[in-house]
Amino acid sequence: MNDDWINNPKLKNIDSKKLKLLMQLAEQAEKKEADKLLPFFLAVTNKANSMGITFNDDETDVILNVLKTRMSPDDIKKIELMKNLSGMIAAKSKAINN
Repeated sequence: MNDDWINNPKLKNIDSKKLKLLMQLAEQAEKKEADKLLPFFLAVTNKANSMGITFNDDETDVILNVLKTRMSPDDIKKIELMKNLSGMIAAKSKAINN
């Protein structure tokens, strides 16, 4: 796997704990079969959330772009659908709270 993602400017100000977790994620993902990457990403996200670690949109985009290089077209479509739904939910939540 190419490690160029580490130099992504979207990660310029990332917390060192998050960066360490991202590096571990990338290393573990490299060993996964392509059809296991989406469930792996979801499990890691849940684990991070339980540890009080959350990723902003830019960080999540970088993670997904790394994983997408080995995902099937169907899994990529699922990710895009989840991102779109998440964005719609966030927008509705923001509108309700304003």
